[in-house]
Amino acid sequence: MRADKYFAGKFGSRTKAAEELTAGRILKNGKVLLPKDEVSDGDEFTFLPAAERFVSGGGYKLSAALKAFSFDCAGKTFADIGASTGGFTDCLLQNGAKQVFAIDVGESLLDESLKNDVRVIEMENVNARYLQASDFPCGLDGIVADVSFISLKHIFPVISAILQEGKDAFTLIKPQFECEKQGIGKSGIVKKTEHKKIVKKVLVFAAESGLEPLEITNAPIKKGKNIEYVLHLKKNGATDLQNTISKARNERILNEIDRILKTDTENK
Repeated sequence: MRADKYFAGKFGSRTKAAEELTAGRILKNGKVLLPKDEVSDGDEFTFLPAAERFVSGGGYKLSAALKAFSFDCAGKTFADIGASTGGFTDCLLQNGAKQVFAIDVGESLLDESLKNDVRVIEMENVNARYLQASDFPCGLDGIVADVSFISLKHIFPVISAILQEGKDAFTLIKPQFECEKQGIGKSGIVKKTEHKKIVKKVLVFAAESGLEPLEITNAPIKKGKNIEYVLHLKKNGATDLQNTISKARNERILNEIDRILKTDTENK
C-alpha cells in the first residue's frame, strides 16, 4: 500500500500524511519514506517528533539523514557550509549541537531566529573554497554542506583541510550540479541512468581529498524535483578506494542508489 494512504488514519487525512512523509519525518527501516513508497504492516517505522520544525526544507533533509545514520550531534561543534536560511544549522541545534558556524557566500540570508542564537556564529560573504583550519581555532567535530551551482569536487578538499582527523561530514549530493549537460532532461531533472555514475564520481572525489565515504541515504524531496542524497563521510587521510574495506563499503553505497531509484520508479 502507498505510504500516504497507509498513514492517513494516523494523521487524520491522506493529505496530512503526505505532508509528514514529504517533510522526511517518517522513516521505514531507517530510510526516508516518500508518499508513493510501498509499505506493509511488517515494516519498522520511525516517526520524528511533531515539534521538530525547521526554518527551511534543508533541515528536514539533514534530520532524516541523522536519524538514518543514528548520528549523535550532542555537545559537538559544526561548520555549516552553504548555510543560506539555516535549515542545516537549525537541525544541528535542535539535535543538541553546542555551536555552529553558519557559512555562506551571500549576505542577510540567515533566519532571524538563528542570527539571535548565541550558539550560532554567522560567517556571511565568505567563499567556502578559501576556508582554513585557522578560521576555527576551537576545532570542528563535524561539517555539513549544502552547496549549489558548484561540484563537491571543489568542496571536499576544503572539508578535509578544516576537519579534524576521524571526525564526520555530511554533504548533500545534488545530481544537477554534478552532471554533464547531456545527462539533464528538458525539465531540469537528471536522468536516472546518470545517478549511479554521479555518486560513483563523488565517492572518488571524496577519497582523493582524504574523506572516507561511509553510508548514504536519499533526502526527502517534493514531487517533480531531483532525487538528492546525503552522504556520510569521515576524515581519514589514509583513505584508499582500492583497499578491500573501501571497495565493499562503496559497493554498498552504490547498491543503495540502485534500491532508491528502483523504489522511485516502481511507485510512480
